[in-house]
This record gives sequence, C-alpha cells and structure tokens, in this order.
Amino acid sequence: MKGGLFLSYNKNIITLVASMFLVASGYTMVIPFLPLYLGELGVPDHEIALWTGLVFSSCFLVAGIMGPIWGKLADLGGKKKMAVRAAVLLGFSYLFCGLCQNQYHLMAARAFQGFANGFVAASMAIISDSADSDKLGGTLGMAQTSLVVGGILGPLMGGALSHAFGMRNTFFLSALFLWIVAVAVIVFVKDRNTGTVHKTREKTSISQDLSYAAHNPSLRELLLLTFFLQTTLLMIQPVTSLYVGELMHHEGNIELTAGFIMSSGGLAGALTTTLWGKFGQSHGYYYAMALTLLSAGAFTILQSIPDSIWGFGICQFLVGCFVIGANPSINAALVEHTPSDFRGRIFGLSNTAQQFGNMCGPLLSSLISMALGIWEVYLAAGLIQLLLGVKVAMTHREEGR
Repeated sequence: MKGGLFLSYNKNIITLVASMFLVASGYTMVIPFLPLYLGELGVPDHEIALWTGLVFSSCFLVAGIMGPIWGKLADLGGKKKMAVRAAVLLGFSYLFCGLCQNQYHLMAARAFQGFANGFVAASMAIISDSADSDKLGGTLGMAQTSLVVGGILGPLMGGALSHAFGMRNTFFLSALFLWIVAVAVIVFVKDRNTGTVHKTREKTSISQDLSYAAHNPSLRELLLLTFFLQTTLLMIQPVTSLYVGELMHHEGNIELTAGFIMSSGGLAGALTTTLWGKFGQSHGYYYAMALTLLSAGAFTILQSIPDSIWGFGICQFLVGCFVIGANPSINAALVEHTPSDFRGRIFGLSNTAQQFGNMCGPLLSSLISMALGIWEVYLAAGLIQLLLGVKVAMTHREEGR
C-alpha cells in the first residue's frame, strides 16, 4: 500500500513538473513580446509603453483578487480540480489573445487570463503534499527549474514562430499547450487531501485567511518578499524587447535576438535553481534568500551599464544565475510555516502577492521609462533587490537563522 502511494505521489510530481514546463513555455512564447504585438495591433509608438503597462497589469490585478478565492477552493474542493480549471481556462485566454483586433480586446483577454490563473499555485500545493519533508527544498527547486527551462525555450520558440508565422499563431500554440496540460493532470495526478480538510479550516472566511497570514510574522515576511521580488522581475520583462531594439539600433531580427537574450537568463536559472533549493535545504532557506537577492541586485544594476547587445546579454545570464534561485527557498519556507490543510490557501496568497507584484512592476516600469529612460528601470529594480537581500540578511542574522 505504501509502495502504491509512493508511486502515485512521484507520478504527481513528475506530471506536474512536466506540466509546469509546458505552462511556462506557453507563457514566455508570447508574453515578453506583447509590446511588439501592440505595435502590430496599430498602437502608436509613443503610446506603447503606457499600453504595455495597462495590458500587463489588467491580468495581474484580476489574478491577485482571485488568488485567495482559488486557493480556498483548492483546500476545500481539491487542488487537482483547481489545476484542471486553470489549465483549461488559460488555454482559452491565449486563444482570445490571438483573436484580438485592437489594444482594448487585448486588455480584456488579459483580464480573463488573470481570472483563469492559478495553475502553478495549485501545482505547488500538490507537490508540497506529495514530497518527502527531507527532500522538500530539492523537490521545489526541481519544480522551479521546470518553470525556468520552460522560460528558456518559450522566448526562443516565440521569437522564431512570430518571425516565421506571426504572433497570432504563437498564441494559438500556447492554448494547445495548456489543453494538453489539462488532460495530463486529469489522467495522472491524484489529490491526496481531497475531502480531508480540517473542520476549523473549513469554516474560515477569506478575510480570516488573510488575517491568519497577516498576523503570522514569518508568513507576512515571505509574502512581502514574494511581492517585491516579482515587482522587480516584471519591471524588467516588458521593456527588455524594447531595450534590445535600442541596443540594436532597431535593425535586424529584434524578436529573435530578444528571445535568445531572455533565454540566456533562463538557462542560467535552470542550471542553478535546483542547486539553490538544495543549498537552502542544507544551509538555511533565509541564508539562501539573502545571498541570491544580494547577488541578483548587483548584477541587475550592472545591466543598466552596457551599451552593446553583447554586454547586456552577458549581464542577463549572470542575473539569471541568482534571481530565480530565491524562489525555492521562499516556497520551502512557506511550507515549513504552514499546516498541510492551509497550503492551498497559502500558495493562493503567494500567488496573489506575485500577481500584485506583476501588476505593479509594469506600471512602475512604464512610469520610469517614460519619465527617465529604459536603463533606469534596471537600476531601480536592482536597488530594490539589494534592499530585500540586506533586509533578510540583517533580520535573520539577528535571529540566528
């Protein structure tokens, strides 16, 4: 019996890790190129920065609002059901993006994408329930690696496909990826905790869930770290293709070059994320967070300095070695501070923190790029990451952690 459970839990992990790879691939095939897609839809050049912020943020605002709701339903009705729901609806959201005719359609499609969101949060909750406690850091690191590897291949495929067939077809392929994921989860994943939720948790309202997290100092700190780290990542993502265009003097295949450069950071993350997960498991999750955040901040600031495409690409690779490595330790620490019957909700709240960071990042990026310039966006993001690393290092050094 135990052997059967072991196999089913490992099947959960394998299936969801592979599914998260496809989800990340589908996302990064199209999302980093939304500023260029807005140009195809007829948005004037001087309005692209503004509409980029609005289109990105419409999704993240709705996703942030829905995060606690989907997380609660995952704990009460089953995390597997929430993963399937998210995969199916996300597929339709990409289909709608591909059918858009103007920026208003695209903003509405992205808002629906925010409503559909939640696959990664549900998957992480299932994986944390299925993994052995002594292998949690490494397992979550492997899950993060699948997202990173998907992020590597996505821009490459998206850049190549958009150049060859146009961006609309890349949206349709992303939709297909998500529907394949839904079928895989239905067939192969088993939700261990369906129907076993503790009665006291079952009676809590969403406001009580928020209060529970807000009054837990460890959870509050981790959720704030998640928010600010994601803010910095999404400050940079919308302007990267535009920055690459400036560095290339708007000549050559900008989409494919931007795809290669963004993928170089993903490649670095894929090579190091599992190692960072194991490092945090062995040396302490907060130590790993401080080290990765400080290093990422330093290299993100350096990204604002190069005036050549090669220098920028090298810095992107170095940033990737560290910036994604903070996530496995943050997720593992969330699991350590959370009972099993609350994990759907805590990953839902983590998703909310990410989505509000995703919403604030592009808006902040748009304001900085319009008022000052694109390279100042990288400078500001790097300074925020440095401050986060300093805060974690000082706080947990005093606590002996």
